[in-house]
Amino acid sequence: MITAINYFLYLMIYSFLGWVCESAYISFGRKKIVNSGFMHGPFCPIYGFGAIFVILMLSWLDNYPLLVFILGIIITSLIEYFTSWLLEMLFHIMWWDYSQRKFNINGRVCLRNSFLFGCMSIFVIYFLHPLVSSFVGSISISLRQLIAIVLFLYLVTDIILSTLQLISFKQQLSVFEAKLEEIKGLLSSQIPEFNFNVKEKIESFMENTPEFDDLKKQLYQHYRSLRESTRQARLRNSFPHLKLSNKKQLRDLGEYFRKQYENFSQK
Repeated sequence: MITAINYFLYLMIYSFLGWVCESAYISFGRKKIVNSGFMHGPFCPIYGFGAIFVILMLSWLDNYPLLVFILGIIITSLIEYFTSWLLEMLFHIMWWDYSQRKFNINGRVCLRNSFLFGCMSIFVIYFLHPLVSSFVGSISISLRQLIAIVLFLYLVTDIILSTLQLISFKQQLSVFEAKLEEIKGLLSSQIPEFNFNVKEKIESFMENTPEFDDLKKQLYQHYRSLRESTRQARLRNSFPHLKLSNKKQLRDLGEYFRKQYENFSQK
């Protein structure tokens, strides 16, 4: 029982420290205060779970720092990849995207971050966790139990509220995504074959398809409502690279449409 309480406190401590580091890093880059993560409070559970996995799996390898570094990269990268995949499956949203960085895997993990996580694993195993474990051990058992109960109740409440916010955000994005799909359907059904009448056919399509204008107006309205929603402002600040899962397909279609028009606009 005491061991479980200790590890729960470790989880919360590392979640808090992870939130501090990530919020400071993002705030510095964006030159404004940012509350990182999807939770309302000062905790990023992904860092807490990452630290716990590293401690449980690598503490017994403390005589092999190079192995701790390599396995730390693997363990933390797997956690980050799985978390990204799970959130996308649940909410159909990519919360972060490293596709513009070198040596990335599906935009979910990248070499630079993985290398930093390996360094953090070394820091946690050899320097930080001995201090954290000593600090937790210095607290009386009864006080540890009380702190754990309070933090657990807080964590459950925050998770529920944050999840409800994510569901609301997903619903708003789903409406926006549906309008994009309608435009995609119109374009894909009307884009002509590659021939010398492309310009005329595109112009005719644009002039004789009033639904297209209506959809564009609706799309813009939903986009503005998303941008101006104060309820979702924190999520947009926390995840500046947040995007719809199928955005790439829509962007590719738009790029094809644009090139077709430009290639033949001078003919």
